[in-house]
Amino acid sequence: MNANKFTLLVTVSLFTLMTTCWAKADEQTAATEPAKPYTLTGHVDLVSVYYLRGATTTYGNSPPGLGNAGADAPESSQPVLQWGADLIHESGWYAGYWGSQINYSYKRLGESYDDRTIVSGFQDNKSIENDLYGGYTAKVEDFSYTLGLTGYAYINGRHADGLETKLGAGYKSFGLYAQTLLNDTVWGNKGDTYWTLTYATALPYDMNFNANLGWYTYRKEGKYLGTSDTLGNTACGAGTAFVVNGCYAGNQPIGSGFRHIILGLSQPIGRSGLSWSVQGIFGGENRYGVRQNNKGMGSISYTF
Repeated sequence: MNANKFTLLVTVSLFTLMTTCWAKADEQTAATEPAKPYTLTGHVDLVSVYYLRGATTTYGNSPPGLGNAGADAPESSQPVLQWGADLIHESGWYAGYWGSQINYSYKRLGESYDDRTIVSGFQDNKSIENDLYGGYTAKVEDFSYTLGLTGYAYINGRHADGLETKLGAGYKSFGLYAQTLLNDTVWGNKGDTYWTLTYATALPYDMNFNANLGWYTYRKEGKYLGTSDTLGNTACGAGTAFVVNGCYAGNQPIGSGFRHIILGLSQPIGRSGLSWSVQGIFGGENRYGVRQNNKGMGSISYTF
């Protein structure tokens, strides 16, 4: 063997030995390094349409409503991006953020409550919804409970920001939650409570199934929703209710009602970090007792 070949062989052998040692050192470091007491995850989603709590048709007191161009349901009638992040500590404390594009302007909508000349342009300067939440969750064997708060803040919003409490209890794969609004907004009255009964389970082929039954108890009268015009607090006429910018003929507010049943399937796409999901929404009633149409939606998500 000549000197050059010998030198090359020794160099390769030394490099292989050093690489093996480094790999073993990394494995030992990973094995001895204590696990972090928290987990941080994030996601970005492309959704086909954004329905808020089963409102697929209208928030108003008569169908078909004003439509998305009139700042009515759905929140977006076209595909939009949604995103978020969650921080969960092993002690049970958690905090998170969720955001979404909206296909109309909550600022323009809010301004219409103050200025009756505003009857169009609701899709100018479209809003972005930002939900900030936090709380505590604990589990004792098969039982669990959660306490939390959610703040809703809108970029390009007016009279839309809100604060909501969250109380929940769970048993195995079932959960029961109550979310109560603490202030009047253009989308809810102080004291409105959104009740949900949930179920989730794993299926073959890494698929997941979830079901969500929603019910609402409403405060019939609020600063922006009810049977009084927000300008001067003047009562609407018989058989009418206040919607967006005036009193319209139709249903009166109801005290409570079934809101929706949502059934969903999801599945990861290999190890890409991507997943797909589909949902079927079986509509109930809005705060005026107006029946919501059955709809479907789909999404592609990336988790990191």
